[in-house]
Amino acid sequence: MGDTSTGNGVPNLFYVQKMYWAVLGAAIACATLINVLNKVLALQRYQSQQSKPKSMFWVSFATATAVARELSYAPLGTLRWRRWSFRFPNLGRTTLVFSNVIVVLVLCFYKLDTQDKWSWEDIGYRTGFVSIAQLPLIVLLSAKENIIGMLTGFGYERLNWLHRWTARTLWLSATLHMGFWFRNWARYDYVKVKLTTDPITQRGFAAWCILTFIVITSATPMRKLSYEMFVISHLLTFAGFIAAIWLHVPDEVKVWVWLPIALFALDRLLRMRRMLYLNLTPFHFWKMKVNGLWANSASFTALPDGVTRVSIDKPVFMWKPGQHVFLSCHSVLPLQSHPFTIASLPSDGKLEFFVKAHQGGTKEFLHHATKSDALPLANQNSGSTMRKVGIEGPYGRMRNLRQFDSVVFFAGSTGATFTVPHLRYIVQSWLLDKDVIPRHSLTDEIALTRRIRFVWVVKSRNQLDWFITQLHQVIDNTAMGRTKHPKDDRQVDISVYITCDEALYAEKSTSTRSCKSGAHGEPKQAKSGLGEKGTMEKRDPEKVVEVNCLQSSEHNHSEGGGCGPDGSCCCRATIEDEPNRPVCTCAHGSKATTTSSATLASEAEPSNRPAVTPNPAMKFLFGRPQPRSIIRKVLEEAEGESAVVVCGPQGLQDDVRASVVALSDERAVHKGTGAQGIYLHVEGFGY
Repeated sequence: MGDTSTGNGVPNLFYVQKMYWAVLGAAIACATLINVLNKVLALQRYQSQQSKPKSMFWVSFATATAVARELSYAPLGTLRWRRWSFRFPNLGRTTLVFSNVIVVLVLCFYKLDTQDKWSWEDIGYRTGFVSIAQLPLIVLLSAKENIIGMLTGFGYERLNWLHRWTARTLWLSATLHMGFWFRNWARYDYVKVKLTTDPITQRGFAAWCILTFIVITSATPMRKLSYEMFVISHLLTFAGFIAAIWLHVPDEVKVWVWLPIALFALDRLLRMRRMLYLNLTPFHFWKMKVNGLWANSASFTALPDGVTRVSIDKPVFMWKPGQHVFLSCHSVLPLQSHPFTIASLPSDGKLEFFVKAHQGGTKEFLHHATKSDALPLANQNSGSTMRKVGIEGPYGRMRNLRQFDSVVFFAGSTGATFTVPHLRYIVQSWLLDKDVIPRHSLTDEIALTRRIRFVWVVKSRNQLDWFITQLHQVIDNTAMGRTKHPKDDRQVDISVYITCDEALYAEKSTSTRSCKSGAHGEPKQAKSGLGEKGTMEKRDPEKVVEVNCLQSSEHNHSEGGGCGPDGSCCCRATIEDEPNRPVCTCAHGSKATTTSSATLASEAEPSNRPAVTPNPAMKFLFGRPQPRSIIRKVLEEAEGESAVVVCGPQGLQDDVRASVVALSDERAVHKGTGAQGIYLHVEGFGY
């Protein structure tokens, strides 16, 4: 069965399995080499205090990297049919997936004739051996303690999509394996007999059915229905699939079944070790006052627009900006653990998360926070509202943004939980450079970043409460540095775009709303229909630019008689930055102009918390940003490599990705123009 090595050069089945892993090993080695070179490049930049390459080798490396990025970032569009849509991965991901598929298919059919009926049995064996050789890769890509990610510089969450596509490739080869056996048996009308009498065939067919179920339920629409149910079913069906495979395959290849079992067990043991260390006080008795066995307690605070702030004082571990942890609170949400981005820095002395309430566990957090806020102040101060929480992490890897000359941040709604810590991390290093605050360790690199552009898109001015204090701190720290070093040209530009544009946030709405006068004499406008478009009329540069945001005549106002959730005008139009000071024109001729910080503070809705006045240095605009224009302005002044970071809904991600691709091509780095490359990091919502 296992020996098909013949005189005509048909390779042995075990040799084919080794060839598959030889190709995988070569690919992982190349990615590891690139990761090492990036780290060496970063170290060289810190030592030379320049983000622009000097030597011929690093210039060539930067050019090759820029060309590869431009190709890999390119979007392939979206396929739409009626109410359904399928968004293709970018060119880089598509190339990687098809490369794996091609390797698998070549190994399945190399030197075998699919038209020769006497070769169908050999193809059945070959496809089975190639299929089972893919199991360890699937488990490696799914592990939280990810070996491949550690070598290549990617977090497990950035390899999870490849885990799903590798499983789909396994399904393809397993289907070919089953199909050629059925085709061979069908010559003798033997398929039904094998399925009803042969235990090996029955176990193999059961394994294929389970794998088909796993592939279907792992699709994005299915995961969004109920992620908690998906996780449970995924683990159970995986166990059933492995059991069926172990019973189906011969002893000679059961090592390929034991390997994924061992890798899965190793990942669980390492995760358990990490969880015990982070959550039990005996491991930290020299750092903290022992108060029980459990180390972490959290407070829950309800914030505007359905967001819960979860805060843990005096955390027992360190983390980097942009990382996330799995948070569990069994007294509020039993037997569940959810990933949340850490919105604070270690220097804050606390872990902080901003959790948007959707379906499932996040809604329970908000419900608990709302009840806690309603308790008397004495009970809150006594700690009765604190809850024991479990932490697993931190997870996530990306290149250090301090090594880039210019950095542009785009955040949509709670996407600021990812971008704000990075912003603060860079500005904090400026203070280290100016000796405004002391350096705590040798790992506190001096940032090479000269300019930061921060763009935050929110639906409601109430959402400013989430990070307004942190943004004030960034502006104050930058001003503090300039006071000590007046000639310093480093700068931070912060713009907040207030809009309720559904297209940007990739949301669907079955009803539309129209605008009417608000309580403060300012127009209120609700969510606009997906099919209606804002138009921009260009006028004389000295005059304003009017934006017509016409709404449906159907009235469906929110509570309080307003149109928008915060009383602002909802503008669907894409607007430039400040030059022409856009004006959003709503139905009935009402207008909402670019708003000052004082106006925003005075018109804020009443709250039981003291209002925080926005800093005058922050710019507020109504409408949606134009990423290409914003990025281009930063690149024109950049002297070295730049970074663009986006975290938000799919519409914002697509706009930024397309802008980076267009600007990379426009700058023509590959033609020796001397322009520097653009590093893009896209962080998405969801699982």
